[in-house]
Amino acid sequence: MPRKAIAATRRIILLYNMDSSWTRSEQREVRRLAEKMLAGLERQKYSVQPLEVYGNLQELDTYDPLEWLVFNWCEGFEGLPWSDDLVAKELETRGFAFTGSSSKVMRKNQDKWRVKRALHAAKVPTPISRVMKSAVEADEWEYFPAIVKPVGQHSSIGISNNSVADNRAALVRQIRMVYGEFGQAALVEPFIDGREFHVAVLGKRKLEALPPVELDFSAFADLHERLYTYECKFIRGSRGMMGIDWYCPAPENARLRAKIQSVAVAAYHAFGCRDYARIDLRLWNGRPMVLDVNTNPDLHPESVFPMAAEAAGMNYGAMAARLVELAMPRFKRKRTSLKSRAAAVLSS
Repeated sequence: MPRKAIAATRRIILLYNMDSSWTRSEQREVRRLAEKMLAGLERQKYSVQPLEVYGNLQELDTYDPLEWLVFNWCEGFEGLPWSDDLVAKELETRGFAFTGSSSKVMRKNQDKWRVKRALHAAKVPTPISRVMKSAVEADEWEYFPAIVKPVGQHSSIGISNNSVADNRAALVRQIRMVYGEFGQAALVEPFIDGREFHVAVLGKRKLEALPPVELDFSAFADLHERLYTYECKFIRGSRGMMGIDWYCPAPENARLRAKIQSVAVAAYHAFGCRDYARIDLRLWNGRPMVLDVNTNPDLHPESVFPMAAEAAGMNYGAMAARLVELAMPRFKRKRTSLKSRAAAVLSS
C-alpha cells in the first residue's frame, strides 16, 4: 500500500549546529538534543528532516523552499563566532521560510549598544549606559557600583565577578581588560543589585509573555557574585552554577509579574523580534529594567525558554510546534506568492 503523501505544511527541516573541533562527547550531546527536538516535533505530527550545519548550508541544495519550512536552531557557522545572522541571511537568500528573527534583527542584536539605543528610543525602561574604550571616558562616569560588559560578546563571555566595578580605578581596569582581550569597547551601566528575571516572549503582532523565570542569587552575600557570569552558565560544578536557584513561575506577586511581562513585551516589540525571544530584566526600586534582548535564545531542554513553556502548559514538543506555527504564515505566503508568479509566467 503506497505511503500517504505528507503535506508541505507538515515538512520541517531541523537545522542545528555541529563543529568538527568539538569532542566526540560534545558532538554526541548535540545530536542527543537534536533527537529530542525531532521526537517532540514528530509527536506533533510533523515530518522532520535533521540537518547538521558546519561551515555552510550546501546540504539544503536538494530541498525545495516551497515544500520545506526550516526550524532554525543555529548559533552560526563553524569558525565564525556570533554568526547566527549569517545563517539567517543564507536562508533568506535561498528562499526558505524559517523560525525566529530575521537576519537584520539578529545582526543588530550582536551589538549591545544598538540594543540599548533601540530600547531608549522606544522608552523601554533600561539602565543608562555608555560605551567606553579608555580611562579618559571613565573619568566622567558617576554611578557605582557599575557593570562592565564587552559590547560585542554574548553568552556572558567576558563577564566575571570582576565585571562589577566599585570605583573608578576598578572601572578603568575592567575597560582595559575588555579592550585588551576582545579588541572592542565596553558597555558600562550602573549595576542593579536587584531580583533578576528572564522572560520568554512569543509572537509577531499578538505577543505573549510566558511565566517569568527568576534567578535567585541570595546564596551570595558579595554583590560581585550576584550576576550571571560565564562560569555560572558553563562551568559544571562551579560555585556560580551551583549557587543560583531557579524559580518558575516567578514572582509570587501577580501584579509585579504582570508588570515584568509587560516590560518584556515592550522590549520585544521595540527591537523587532519575530516568533520568539528572551528578555532579561532586573528590578530597580521595584521597577523592571531591561538588561538585554536575546533574539536567538537557547532552547536546550533545561534552559529558560522550555522551563517557561512548561509552566505555561507546553511540553518540549508542543513548545517547538508553537514556534513552527508562528513561522508557518510566512511559509504559506511564500508558497502562494511563488506559485502565483509561476502561473502568471506559464499563462503569458
